[in-house]
Amino acid sequence: MNPIRPHPRNLFQILALCLLIASLAVAQTSTATIKGRVLDPDGDPVGGAEINAVNLSSGNVHQAVSRRDGTYLLAGLRPATYELIVASPAYEPTSQTVQLLIGQSINADFRLSPSVVLTESITVVGQQVVEMDSTQISTNITPAQIEQLPQNNRNFMNFAALAPGVTISDDETRKTFQSGAQSANAVNVFVDGVSFKNDVIQGGVVGQDASRGNPFPQNAVQEFRVLTQNYSAEFQKAGTAVITAVTKSGSNALTGEVFAFYQDNDLVDENPLTGSNPFFERLQTGLSLGGPISRDQAHFFLSYEGNDQERAEIVSLGSGAGNAPASLIQQLQGYTGEFSSDFELGLFFGKLSFQPTPSQIFELSGFMRDETDVRGFGNQNSFEMAEEIPNDVWNVAVRHNYTSQVFFNEASLSMQEYRWNPRPLNDALVGLNYQNILRIGGRDTEQDIWQERLSLRDDLTFSPMEWQGTHVFKVGGVFDFNEYNITKHFTGNPLFQFRAAENYERPFEARFGIGDPTIKGDNNAIGLYLQDEWSLTDQFMLNLGVRWDYESDMFPTDWVTPTDVVQKFSSFVDPDRYFTDGNDRQAIDDMFAPRLGFTYDVLANNRTVVFGGWGRYYDRILFNHSLDERFRLQYTVGTFLFSEDGAPLPDGRPTAAWDPRYLSAAGMRELVALGITGRPEVFLIENDTDAPYTDQWTVGVRQAIGDLVATLSYGSQQSQNGMTFGWGHRNADGTCCRWAEVNELGYAALIASQDSLRTWYEAIYLQLDKPFTSDSRWGGGLSYTGVINAEGIGGDLFSFDFPTVEEYPRRPINNIHDHRLVANVLFGLPLNFNAGTVVTYGSGYRYNIIDQSQGTGPLERNLRGEGEGDGYLTLDLRLEYAFDLGPMELSLLGEAFNITNDEVYNNFNNRIFTLPNVNPDFGRPTSIVQGSQRRFQYGVRLRF
Repeated sequence: MNPIRPHPRNLFQILALCLLIASLAVAQTSTATIKGRVLDPDGDPVGGAEINAVNLSSGNVHQAVSRRDGTYLLAGLRPATYELIVASPAYEPTSQTVQLLIGQSINADFRLSPSVVLTESITVVGQQVVEMDSTQISTNITPAQIEQLPQNNRNFMNFAALAPGVTISDDETRKTFQSGAQSANAVNVFVDGVSFKNDVIQGGVVGQDASRGNPFPQNAVQEFRVLTQNYSAEFQKAGTAVITAVTKSGSNALTGEVFAFYQDNDLVDENPLTGSNPFFERLQTGLSLGGPISRDQAHFFLSYEGNDQERAEIVSLGSGAGNAPASLIQQLQGYTGEFSSDFELGLFFGKLSFQPTPSQIFELSGFMRDETDVRGFGNQNSFEMAEEIPNDVWNVAVRHNYTSQVFFNEASLSMQEYRWNPRPLNDALVGLNYQNILRIGGRDTEQDIWQERLSLRDDLTFSPMEWQGTHVFKVGGVFDFNEYNITKHFTGNPLFQFRAAENYERPFEARFGIGDPTIKGDNNAIGLYLQDEWSLTDQFMLNLGVRWDYESDMFPTDWVTPTDVVQKFSSFVDPDRYFTDGNDRQAIDDMFAPRLGFTYDVLANNRTVVFGGWGRYYDRILFNHSLDERFRLQYTVGTFLFSEDGAPLPDGRPTAAWDPRYLSAAGMRELVALGITGRPEVFLIENDTDAPYTDQWTVGVRQAIGDLVATLSYGSQQSQNGMTFGWGHRNADGTCCRWAEVNELGYAALIASQDSLRTWYEAIYLQLDKPFTSDSRWGGGLSYTGVINAEGIGGDLFSFDFPTVEEYPRRPINNIHDHRLVANVLFGLPLNFNAGTVVTYGSGYRYNIIDQSQGTGPLERNLRGEGEGDGYLTLDLRLEYAFDLGPMELSLLGEAFNITNDEVYNNFNNRIFTLPNVNPDFGRPTSIVQGSQRRFQYGVRLRF
C-alpha cells in the first residue's frame, strides 16, 4: 500500500497559514504612525518617557513608552486630530494638537527641558502634520475636501483626479479610475484595509464594471490617500495606482446628517453634437448617524446613500432606412420614440468600535450595495432589447489592534461577495437586427458573475531597533480563499442578421449559443511582505521592502487539453507551448517584488527632502480572461450562415439553406443538430503564462515653503506580461487565415494566447499643497502631470492585426492628456458661507490615427502616429450657506459644473484613406465626455 502524502499545495497552504497566525507589523493601509526619539536638553536619549496620543473625537488613548535609546512608536493611529502628551519624571509635561492623515508615517523627535517639550523634525501647518520624508508619490484627500469640493455624482473615487498621473473614466457606465498607461484593471482600492479588487471582470474594483453606481457611500468615507507610484510592500494586486480609504467612526458626541441633491435636464446645457437633451432626473439622498455607546470606549456609526435616476433614451431608425422596403419601415416605426431608463442604488454601511483597554481596539463593520439599472436600448436598439442589471456587493470585516511596548499588531478577518447579473427583460423574443436600420427583439445574452472572498490578514510593527541607525520593521501577510462562479448564456436567445443584399427579406446570418454556460473556479492567494524603514542618520533614510505573492489558480493549472483538439491542431501551434495533460502548468509562485526607496533631508530641518525609489508591482490575470479555454468547448456560440441553396461561400465556409422554421430558439437547435454550420472556437492558453507586473521608478524633491508644500518628481512605469489572444491558424507568411482547414476540422477558429503586452509611461509630476487652517480660512492643492511618453504594443484582450504582439508597432495609449492640471481651493467665507472650487485643464485626449489606404484587413491597416483633440478648461464651483439653528445646522447648497461650458470631446474619427475615398470627418469628435456639458445642482443638508 502506498503511503498517503499530502499534496504539496496543501502543505504550502498550511505553512502559510501558520506564518500568518505567527506573523508580526503595521500596514499603512488605513492608519497612521508617529515614531521618533525623546531626548534630554543635551541631546542624550531619555528612556521611560510616556507618550500619549488622545483622539479628541472618540477619547481613545494610544500609549507608548520610550526605550532606553529614547526611541518610541505610536502605530495604528486612526486618522484623526490628536492631542500628543509627552511626560517624564523631572520634566514638565506638555501637549500639542495635530491632525494625522491616512497613511502618514511621521518622524517626531521630542527634546525635553525642565519647563517645556520641544518638537523637532516635524512640519505642522495649522494643526495638520505634513509628511516630508515619504518615498512615494501620494496625495491625501482630506475630510474637508470630501465635504466641500463640488462632486457631481458622489463617487468618492472621483477625487482621485486631484492626484497627478491619475485619470477618471469618462464612461457613464464604467465609473473607474486608472493611472499611467494601463487600464483600470491594474488598480486596487482598500477600505479600512480590505481589498475591493475585482479578480473576475474589468474595472479594477468590485461593482464598477459596466455600472453607473458608486463603490461606497461617500458620507461614510472620512478620508483617503491616492498612491500614484512607489508605494510600499503591504499593498497587493496592483500594477499602477492604489486608493486606501478609512471610514468614519462614532465619537463621544451624537452627530448626524441628512442631505438631498437634485438635478434634471433643465439644469443641463444642450449636447453640442445633438443639439438636445433627453429627459433626465436624479435625486441623491443620504443620512448618517454616529455617537457613543460608552463614552471614551464604545461607539457606533451608520450611513446610507441613495441614488435614484430616470432618463429617456431615444430610439430612432438608422441611415439604412432609405434603402429598405416601405412595408418594413412602416413596421419598424412602431418601435421608435422615447423610453424610460431607470436606475436605483442603495449603499449601506455600519461600524461598531470598542476600546476595552488602551492597548486594544476592536472594530466590526458591514457594507452592502444594492443596485439595479434598466438600460441597453437607444439609438438603433429598440426598447425590447432592454436588460435589467442587478449589481450587488456586501462585505463584513472584524479587526483587532493590539499595542505592547515591543510591537503593534493588527489582525483582520473579512468576507466579501460580489454579484453582477445582467439579464434580458424580453428573453422570449428572438433578436432581429436590420443592419443600419433598427434592432428589435429581446437581448440575446444573460450573465451571472459571482466573486466570493474570505480574507485573513495580520500585520505588525516592531518598536524601533538600533543597529547602524534606527530600524522600524514591519512584517505581514494575507491569505485569501477565493471562489469564482460565472454563468454566461452568450446568445442563448438567437440573434438574426438582415441586410440590404437580401432586401431584408431573410437573414444572412445568425448567432446562437448552446451548451453548459457555467464555469467555476477556486483560487487561494497568499501574500507575505517585509518592510524596513532604516534611518541611517538623522537626514538619510532607506525604505527597504520585499513582497512575495502566490496564487494557486490564477489560470487553470489542472486543465487537460481535449484529445480531439490535440490531434487536430498539433500542426497549427507548438504542442509543448499550448497543450497540457494536467501537469504542464504550475501555480504562480514566483511573484517576488522588491521595493527600494530613500529620502535625504538636505538641510537637516525637515523642509527640503530629496526622495526616490524603484519597485516591482504584480497584478493578476482576470478569471474572465482565462476561462475561454474551457468555456468555449462546453458552451458554443456558433455563427450560422444562410443562403438560398445551402452552397458554401467563396472562402469555403459552409452555409445552410434558409428555412423560416429556423427563426426561433427551437429552430436553431434543430440546425445545430444537422451540424452544417455554427461551429465552436478553440481557445488555447500558453502553459508558461506569467503574472503581469509593472516596474516603477521615482525621483523627486519635496520643499516646505511657509504654509505651502511643493513636490516635483519624475515617474516611470513599464508593464510586462499582459495577456492577449491572437489567431492561431494564420498562414505560414503571417497573413490571415487558414479558415477552410479549420472548418474542415469541425471548428470555427483557433485563438491562442500570448503574455507579451507591454506599456511604457514617463511623466513629470508637480504637486502643491496648502492645508486648510482656521487662521487663514483657505486651503487647496494643485497637481500637474506632463506626460513624456505613453505607449504600448499589442491590442487589448485580442490582438488580431499582427501575427505576434512583438510585431505590433509601439502605439500611443488613448485617452491620456500630454498635459493635465487640476487645482482645488476651499474658502471659509464671511456670513456662514463656504465655497469650494476645482479647475481642470487638459490638453486634449490622444487618439490613434489609422491609415486604411491599403485596405481594412490584418496587415493592411497601419498606425500613422497619434492625433490629439482640443484642449479644454473647466471650472466647478460649490457654494454653501449655513443657518445656525442652535443644536442643528441647516445648509443650502448650490453646485455648478463646467461653468466655462468648454466641452470635453473624447472620441474622434481617426481613420484616413487615400483618394478617391477621402474621409471628410477625419479628426472630428463623435462624442463628448458624459456629463461634461455645463450643469447645475442644488441641495439641502441638515446636521446636528
